[in-house]
Amino acid sequence: MNEYPYEAQLLLRLVLAVLCGSVLGYERERHGISAGLRTNLLVCLGSALMMVISKYFYYLAGEDPGGIPVGLDPSRIGAQIVTGVGFLGAGVIIKDKGGIRGLTTAATLWFNAGVGMALGAGMILIPVACTVLGVVSLTILKHLQRRIRREAYRVLSVTCREARDCLDQLLAFFRSRDLSVENLSLSKVKGGLSTYRFTLRCDWSCLEAVTCVRDLAGIGFVEKVKMG
Repeated sequence: MNEYPYEAQLLLRLVLAVLCGSVLGYERERHGISAGLRTNLLVCLGSALMMVISKYFYYLAGEDPGGIPVGLDPSRIGAQIVTGVGFLGAGVIIKDKGGIRGLTTAATLWFNAGVGMALGAGMILIPVACTVLGVVSLTILKHLQRRIRREAYRVLSVTCREARDCLDQLLAFFRSRDLSVENLSLSKVKGGLSTYRFTLRCDWSCLEAVTCVRDLAGIGFVEKVKMG
């Protein structure tokens, strides 16, 4: 039992887990995320605690295994930590208006669990360095991400009165604004009206598509414009 890791040493690992979890949790809390400071702190601390228990379960002060060989497998509880945090991550992912929110927060929880597991296993430099890299990813890279040109798709519904070359004029309208029509459907409604559904490919912000709503409404044969 000479190599027994005294509780003071284990306590230091847990304190570091609190600090590392708080750093990443503060960044999420600052952006108004529900899984913020306390959640990330507890995920990191809990992962470190379970890893300590898994690794040193039989190394209790004064305990004598009586010469019986004891086999430990610290990876068993570690695997369950990953699974459990996966359920937490699924709880913060929200589908909203055709988009997905919460993926970064879920990834932060998963990342924090890894940091806590590393601290609980006895590592110091690697989890601390990963915490710093995680903060850099959530802050500095966020500004860089906004400058990346990304494609997105918007559905534009245009209700028109029957007119000659109606569709050709609409397609020419989109071409003049460098908007690519990826899909097109037509449905007839009563009163001589037709509704065209255009799937447009545009930039992530889709400012061109938003401007088109106003411009299309000004065309004579257009009765209604709706962007989905």
